[in-house]
Amino acid sequence: MGFGDSIMVTGIARKVREKYPDLQIVVGEKSKGKVHYSDMFKNNPNILSESEVDKNKKKIWIESVSGKRPYISFATEKKFYWNSEHVPFKGELFFDKNEINFAKNILKRIKSNQNKKIVFIEPSRAIRVFSKKNVFDGEKNRIWKIERWQKIVDHCKNNFLFIQPQYEGYQPIKNVYKFPSDFRQACSVMSLCDFFIGWEGGFAHAAAALDKKSVVLFGGFIHPNITGYKFHNNIYIDIDGSPCGMRDWCEHCEKCKDLITVEMVLNEFNKIISI
Repeated sequence: MGFGDSIMVTGIARKVREKYPDLQIVVGEKSKGKVHYSDMFKNNPNILSESEVDKNKKKIWIESVSGKRPYISFATEKKFYWNSEHVPFKGELFFDKNEINFAKNILKRIKSNQNKKIVFIEPSRAIRVFSKKNVFDGEKNRIWKIERWQKIVDHCKNNFLFIQPQYEGYQPIKNVYKFPSDFRQACSVMSLCDFFIGWEGGFAHAAAALDKKSVVLFGGFIHPNITGYKFHNNIYIDIDGSPCGMRDWCEHCEKCKDLITVEMVLNEFNKIISI
């Protein structure tokens, strides 16, 4: 299960808990009786792991698993067909003491005597790198040119501190504080930052769960109405073929990425810092 998908599930679980406060909630495949559990569910009071389930009590299944996502109507080998009716609920993340201390130590190191606000920036989607899975070709449809990310930092570095998670194969940006971490640790650091700028995906869902003002790039792959949040500033390129959902490299997505300019991102960033 992708990190972003798991975080979206936590939003569903919260809504289910509000409606059925006395029932057990599990994530998985009801027909197979198979419970799925993600690191994103750790410390979440609404979602049970398989070992926590009381077989003598009723439970509700949230069936959002690989191959069966609520925001996908159906899929072929080449393309996702989106469920245009889907609207995500803001998720939740619950950090333990070690994760909180990890984040505090990172922030203590980078802030020193500076009082600048902090921007968590992520130039790639990173999910499959953190989960040690191969990046499929469609992921390339959602990677902006590193030179453009660098221009954003260069333009804002005098007024803001930028921070970026560091992992194998990551895209480094100059004049940005980097820290090694796993995904949950990176999210714990984000929880202490002021803003997020990045691509649609796991960190964008984390930013929503953590109530971070954010600029999120969608390109033309999927519409922000489907997996985005209205309280984020989303950049979507609505041209012929959008949202394409292509799982392989896509000329349409390349065009959409090129149409996202540094000026567009800076304009949206100026909006969120002025709120």
